[in-house]
Amino acid sequence: MFYFSPSEKIPEISHKRMEHPRKEVYFNHIHRHAELLLFLGGEAAYNVDGHLYTPSPYDLLLIPADTYHYLIPEGEVPYENYVLGFDPDLFPRDVIGRLFSPPYLLRIGDDGVLRDLFSRLDLYRDMTEDGDFARLSRAILEEIVIYLSHRKEKMESGGGRRDAIIEETVRYVEEHIEEPLDARRIAAHLHLSPSYVQNVFSTRMHIGIKAYIGQKKIYAAHRRMAAGLSPGEAAAAYGFSDYSVFYRLYRRTFGKSPGGRGG
Repeated sequence: MFYFSPSEKIPEISHKRMEHPRKEVYFNHIHRHAELLLFLGGEAAYNVDGHLYTPSPYDLLLIPADTYHYLIPEGEVPYENYVLGFDPDLFPRDVIGRLFSPPYLLRIGDDGVLRDLFSRLDLYRDMTEDGDFARLSRAILEEIVIYLSHRKEKMESGGGRRDAIIEETVRYVEEHIEEPLDARRIAAHLHLSPSYVQNVFSTRMHIGIKAYIGQKKIYAAHRRMAAGLSPGEAAAAYGFSDYSVFYRLYRRTFGKSPGGRGG
């Protein structure tokens, strides 16, 4: 088992096992990098932007960047997985587009190529120092991503359970992310009461609608800033009428001021 963080562009290469998963603390979260999560064993489910997946051993979960997700341990059986976290900008857009299109769960148990690539990570971690392992793990990551992007359509997939209210709320936020959004507007679109939509969303997503919208907006704004937009332009582009609100949320999320170095 190991955890390795070779660079900002590849924040995690890991093989982890939790002996008592129900006693661990799992936070619902969103982050700038994408993840490939290979489930090896345990009793757990994953919520990925409102889609609930219950994997079997050697099911591979594809989690796009800027996507809200969390783990739900469902038993005392030891939980084990590989996680490859990476900035999608490391790869051409067509590769990422093919990889992170639905479905987001693939059954790879019969794919000897992929199983061998993941197992090599353990071998190389045991036999090399950090510098060489960083090079080898990046090469394996690139091979896995490109291989998957070309083979995905031929692989068996596993569908997640969906909730119509959650799915439509998530879709509506994505499609209107640059506009002012709140529970009242979403509820009007769904022809439901704001309190009902808020209760359903917070119960099933473990986060309130307001906080969810804020997180999705701030990560979208961050990505636009990385592409050259100024903080003020990014705040305006994503419907923050008050820059101070954008500033505080950005600082709380990333630990630094918009456009700053931190501190």
